[in-house]
Amino acid sequence: MWKCLLCGIVLYPLLLSPIQCQYSGASCVSIVESRPGTCVLLQECVPLMKEIKLSGSPISQQLRRKLQSLSCGFLYEQPLVCCSPTIDDKDEVVDNDANKNGMTNILSNGGPPDVRRHRNLSLLPTQCGVIESDRIFGGNRTRLYEMPWMVLIAYDSARGTKLSCGGTLISKWYVLTAAHCVSFLGTRLTLSGVILGEYDVRKDPDCERVEGELNCAPNSRNVTIESVVAHPGYNPQDLVDDIALVRLSERADFTLDSMKPICLPTTPELQNEPLDGLKGVVAGWGATENGLQSPVLLSVDLPIVSRKECQAAYNGSPQIHQRQLCAGGVQDKDSCGGDSGGPLMYPGRTPVGVRYVQRGIVSYGSKRCGVGGFPGVYTNVAYYMDWILDNMHS
Repeated sequence: MWKCLLCGIVLYPLLLSPIQCQYSGASCVSIVESRPGTCVLLQECVPLMKEIKLSGSPISQQLRRKLQSLSCGFLYEQPLVCCSPTIDDKDEVVDNDANKNGMTNILSNGGPPDVRRHRNLSLLPTQCGVIESDRIFGGNRTRLYEMPWMVLIAYDSARGTKLSCGGTLISKWYVLTAAHCVSFLGTRLTLSGVILGEYDVRKDPDCERVEGELNCAPNSRNVTIESVVAHPGYNPQDLVDDIALVRLSERADFTLDSMKPICLPTTPELQNEPLDGLKGVVAGWGATENGLQSPVLLSVDLPIVSRKECQAAYNGSPQIHQRQLCAGGVQDKDSCGGDSGGPLMYPGRTPVGVRYVQRGIVSYGSKRCGVGGFPGVYTNVAYYMDWILDNMHS
């Protein structure tokens, strides 16, 4: 309902807008306040959303004219506005009454959305992200069953099946991945399915010898895809909103040790936890230091760095947004090609204890992986919890 309302506000007047059509993240000047701003999705502009809430329904003609004058254009049919932060953005933008209409509460500082009362929160399992007690931090090769939420995304190509992206199981029906793994694929790749319960792509079943005893996992499962939802804000130019959901055509079997979900940041404590300086864990089957894709699931511990430090490393281009995380910049340690869509994890306290929580999604980085001083850029999952839940169904 909100999306229809907001589109109706700015659709026709866009033709007469004094601001030329821009892209998400572009600089602009607010004619109303005569201050510099940024073109963003309307629902992400804290002061304007606050005004809309206070205006009531229908909105006032004055506010309608203001929104029309601030129009930057559209991004995949969603309105963009020239947003200038105000000095006092301390109030909530949308309250819990808006949740009933499908909009989630946005916190006072423009931070992650509070989803504790989201209608779909129960679709996320509470038993998730179990940490192996004998996990060796700083290690490379993972153990069998260590990260059973890891999945591979398969594509059809002229040379056969390619495994070019990763993802994570977040429920029996859904895989979380990057938007660039499922959209703007061109003509060379066609999304074909998801591989669950995989560890070593060279063999099936996967086995591991522990204290002389051979332990074998169930065979991996190739599952077709029922539907894909990529974030409408993603485009290959500014690389923000790089997040997508894949709904499986059949449920993952969580009774198997090789298939379990990872936890997501669903509480304000997890969503707002300071991570700079901590070491997160990235896992995947991506390229290794010899340039070849690993057949075995690997992990690496990477320091999470501040946005300011990350922005400086990239010299301002592309812009590092609040909805992104950066990690790495350590020589010969990085996520790399084939890790895309996979998780950046850091343990957190959940209602059922300390568990692995997915904090980021591998998005992009230096074209040369593992280059010192160039952190990898990750989608900050905490800022997309409302979008994730909005797009899930039972």
